[in-house]
Amino acid sequence: MKKITTILISLLIYQSAFAQEDTLLLFYRQKALDYQQQIKIAEHQLSGAESKVEAAKSGQLPSLDFNSKFTFYGVPLQLAPPADAPIGVPGEELQNIYSLNLDLYQPILQGGQLKNEKMSALSEVEMMKSYVGMNKQQVILNSDMLYWNAVSKKETYNLYMKYKEVIGEFVKVIKDRVEEEVAGKNELYQAMVRYNDAEYKTIRSQKEYMVSIMNLNKMIGEPVHTPTAVADSLVAVQWIKSNDNLSDLAINQRPELNYYKNEIEKSTYDEKLAIAKYNPQFGVFAGGKWGSPAPGLQKDPDFNYKLGARLSIPIFYWGEKKERRFTAHQQVEISNLKLEETRDRVKMEVESSYFKLERSQEQLDFARGSLANAAKNVSVMMDRYNEGLSSVLEVLDAQLDWQKTYYNYILAKYDLNVAYSQYQYAVGNFVQP
Repeated sequence: MKKITTILISLLIYQSAFAQEDTLLLFYRQKALDYQQQIKIAEHQLSGAESKVEAAKSGQLPSLDFNSKFTFYGVPLQLAPPADAPIGVPGEELQNIYSLNLDLYQPILQGGQLKNEKMSALSEVEMMKSYVGMNKQQVILNSDMLYWNAVSKKETYNLYMKYKEVIGEFVKVIKDRVEEEVAGKNELYQAMVRYNDAEYKTIRSQKEYMVSIMNLNKMIGEPVHTPTAVADSLVAVQWIKSNDNLSDLAINQRPELNYYKNEIEKSTYDEKLAIAKYNPQFGVFAGGKWGSPAPGLQKDPDFNYKLGARLSIPIFYWGEKKERRFTAHQQVEISNLKLEETRDRVKMEVESSYFKLERSQEQLDFARGSLANAAKNVSVMMDRYNEGLSSVLEVLDAQLDWQKTYYNYILAKYDLNVAYSQYQYAVGNFVQP
């Protein structure tokens, strides 16, 4: 009898000993961040955006091009005769025209194209930084959910093992009483039915625990059947109620909001970029050429050079500029609407997550008190059974109530931890912008 009470008390002490920070949670968060492909994809996209910035800066620098040209004329071109040639003597015929050219061009005025291209690229870089943050937030939340699930399944498995042990000890007591002819065999059969049910729950909970470990392994990049270690008992997370405006805090911290703010900036620069080619453009150039015809329209190849300026003033394009500006502006409006939608969603997530966190704490406090009462009830029923005041079924029911109450306590801890992770995600505490 004392052993049954000792088992219940030791389990209560055991779960209280783990009410501290779970360092494994942080470890698996980092492993998930290091492994998940969606993070790597986002980081590659960020690298690509940074490369666009460098490319946009290069567009403001001089460009140097080498090109060559060859043309064959079936009917030769008649070159002008030399100045000192006798009258009536024709010039040479030129059938092959060729040249090797080296050209240098420096843009000076591009209608805002170079500036807006650079600013658009910088905005895209900020977008991709936020996109990386968004993916990291989601990966941390998902790893938290899988970790809490694995720990809850393990604690449930331990619970059913203890429950089976408690009933097993009671079966031994009944067997002794049957041998002493103090109790009937029907009492032993009643206890054995409960023991078999506990055995079934133990087998099922072990299967669920192993599956939860497999899911966690998949998240952190470990082979599926790796015996990954998790805590034996869920942490009853400690949190402090906040008097701050959580919605404002989330709006400042959530990477989604920063993403869409930069998308608006990028769309604005893209709108200006779309019509840049319809603005005046100016640049200067210099170059060298070697080929035929040579200076003075000589047949023999020779070197020549050029210096110049280029000015282009677009005048009429049948309304193309207006339509392109309208098309680009629609993306600006869409980005503004996405920002408003995301802001409303974030506020809703913050309010709902904080509500769940408060209610989950109340649920846990109630479950903890119920568990203590259930353990006391088992002890009282065992004493009454020894005194012949309670039946076997009453003791078995008390033990079953304890098991159910303890399971509710595990669920309450699980709900609290899940609610806290969802709250941290909603406020944007996982990854700072």
